[in-house]
Amino acid sequence: MSRPTLPGGRSPGSAGCTLENRQFRAAWPQFEAAGIAVHGVSTQTPEEQAAFARAEDLPFPLLSDAQLQLTAGLRLPTFQAGQHLRIKRLILVIGPDRTVRHTLFPITDIPAAVAQACTLAVAAIADAPA
Repeated sequence: MSRPTLPGGRSPGSAGCTLENRQFRAAWPQFEAAGIAVHGVSTQTPEEQAAFARAEDLPFPLLSDAQLQLTAGLRLPTFQAGQHLRIKRLILVIGPDRTVRHTLFPITDIPAAVAQACTLAVAAIADAPA
């Protein structure tokens, strides 16, 4: 099955996804210093994600929701790209107790959203019961 492509062979949403991952990669030292785990999630296959992670030298794991279990369970917003259901860009800040503390959606300014996610995650750690 072929993937939908845009001029230049790009996949829909690929430029934004790449930018988002690069912003998280650039901010990785701040997240790591604060003890914050970062994970990326998409509906791509693990093989596609592994190739992307290697190409982009990502220091955090990408998790596959190719079966849409997380997407359905959390009722994440989606869009159709050709024959593929994709997750709309959003950031979930999950506290140490594994509850969703904040949701950033829609994401219109990726660098600002990444910085806000770090600030919110640090606050979630500080607010966590000891």
